[in-house]
Amino acid sequence: MANHSNHGPLSSLAEKIIHRVVQNSAFFYYARTHFYWGSMKRMRRALDLRPGERLLDVGCGSGMGAKLTKGTYIGVDNEMSYLRFAHGRLRHRGTHSFACMSAMQLAFADNTFDKAMMLNLVHHLDETILDRFLLELRRVVRKQVFILDHAPDHDNAVSGWLLSLDRGAHIRRRAELRRLLARHYDIANEEAFFNLEHTISHVLFTLVPRRSGAA
Repeated sequence: MANHSNHGPLSSLAEKIIHRVVQNSAFFYYARTHFYWGSMKRMRRALDLRPGERLLDVGCGSGMGAKLTKGTYIGVDNEMSYLRFAHGRLRHRGTHSFACMSAMQLAFADNTFDKAMMLNLVHHLDETILDRFLLELRRVVRKQVFILDHAPDHDNAVSGWLLSLDRGAHIRRRAELRRLLARHYDIANEEAFFNLEHTISHVLFTLVPRRSGAA
């Protein structure tokens, strides 16, 4: 499902503002925080992290997901400006670290992490790249992978308009995304919901890695 923006005067102005915001790591982080109100609570509950479990955040950006655990957390991204901001904001947490690397070549041994997540990332990835991401995640994660992304078939008028401004070029309906995820994972749970403000619709998939050779 391609993202087709409504290029009216209001949308054009909003797109210019968004472009400016994403160029500044601090603005990018704080301007987006309220969009995750309520959604992060659901994510924390789904993660259900236990003491000692290691969490990988792929496409961590400015570190929005870092607050979901007090345990071992590693965020990876390929945007150094976002990583510098995230590291500076959380440098007091010895359990949290950030690294610049490609998710298609994660510099971790097999089964390094108990759980991993991707927050609003997959709609920026075409099918081929997403498939490679998912395969590499399957290699380094032992238990579960959590995918949070937009749910366009669950939109209301406000969330639909905001979604039209998104920079992602690969926004998918739930059935299409489910099909892609099911190539390498068993889908343990799927839920669609709005954030607290009802301005963003999300779908959250809980995935269990299907090991090579499994049916």
